Amino acid sequence: MTRDGGPFRLRWSITDRDPTARHIWAAWRQKPPLASSDAPSATAECDELSALFAGLARRLDVRGVGLFWPTSNHTIAAWDVTPAVRVLVPTSQIFLGCDATFDQTTFLPSKQRVVYELRATDVPDAVPVPRALATFLLDQIEHYAGASLDMLAMLRTHRALRFDSSLPAACGAYAAAAAKSLRARPLSPPDRRALMRYGSTELGLAGLAAPSVEETLERLAR
Repeated sequence: MTRDGGPFRLRWSITDRDPTARHIWAAWRQKPPLASSDAPSATAECDELSALFAGLARRLDVRGVGLFWPTSNHTIAAWDVTPAVRVLVPTSQIFLGCDATFDQTTFLPSKQRVVYELRATDVPDAVPVPRALATFLLDQIEHYAGASLDMLAMLRTHRALRFDSSLPAACGAYAAAAAKSLRARPLSPPDRRALMRYGSTELGLAGLAAPSVEETLERLAR
């Protein structure tokens, strides 16, 4: 949800801000995103996206999630499941291939000795969340969270390219090929739900009462 180009429609760009998600929350509260839009909901750098992921994980009572610096100029998130098991969670495609998804990185888990758990302090509990913002976030989760990693990666690539974000233009060929591959196989109900949501709210197919999966895939395969 929180990845560059993911369902929360975040866009990666260099901001030179501190590694905190408070600017993302401020942008969301100031102008809650509309579901039927092809515009980014907020712009943030890799450390801000990773802080958002870590903060939301903490609010879901997932412990051991913090920031990870695989290089001096890049940040991802990391989850220490146990002292012996570390999951790396990239929040952008910086230094990664077009198809890299959850826990697929070119980074070494041992690069950083300690991952300090990030506390959820970007938005104090007393700060109200606008109804429109809560509706957008929950609706995106409802429509996309059950989709397969392949489907989410394809949609994320297509969305991030539209945002001129962290993916190179060459990834457009990957997104088109992935869409053609999906057209050739049966899709699960969650994958169909995600495609129809994307087509109706972000691809300009909103004029159709309910764009079909085939129509959405055809647009993505161009």
